Amino acid sequence: VKKREVANSPDAWFRLLKSRGALGIRLYRSPGKDAVFSDRISSALVGGGGTWTMEVLFQGQTSEFWTATWEVINQNAPDRRIWRVTYGRVARGRTSHSTSHDLPKAVRELSECLKETRAFSDKQKLDAFTKGFDEALDTIATKGANRHGYHQDLAPKGVLSAETGMLLDACQTAWVFGGMGSWNDLWFEGKEDQKTYERLSDRLFQTVNSAIEEAATSTFETR
Repeated sequence: VKKREVANSPDAWFRLLKSRGALGIRLYRSPGKDAVFSDRISSALVGGGGTWTMEVLFQGQTSEFWTATWEVINQNAPDRRIWRVTYGRVARGRTSHSTSHDLPKAVRELSECLKETRAFSDKQKLDAFTKGFDEALDTIATKGANRHGYHQDLAPKGVLSAETGMLLDACQTAWVFGGMGSWNDLWFEGKEDQKTYERLSDRLFQTVNSAIEEAATSTFETR
């Protein structure tokens, strides 16, 4: 497939889309197709965890679908920025089905999921993880007044609503998935504890991802 660069920065890409009459962008995640590892487990790997797609909507119910590609460009980079991430258009077609936004529901579901997972973590004396869940719940309880997420520059000031910013921050803190040493790396001797852990972990993974999808797309008016 022949590739052609159309923009060398996110801002240039946005300007290009605007000049072409784009109406907006929606973000969503599609489940992976790995028969061996679940998306929760594969999220520790580049290309794992499912596929995130940006759908660019145009007039006439047509859309373009863009996804990211990661590649190592310099394993010995002094600033440790060894990756290059490029976004490419992978398809063009009919606009996907649109659903209405419900941020309060996303917040409520994340909060309920975090409380249950936090209780299990506390029972198992997983103090570091319990602290993270407490911080995510604190962000929700204070309506975003207390933020604990590492990335505080997800969007230009004034672009996201307070509720959206709060939800994205809580999702950052609630993200405990990864490789060695992460929540995914846990194992319990008791069968019931292991079963509870698997259920809560899968639910948390799905709930956090759904909340990110909801928050990121909430600024685009449903059409």
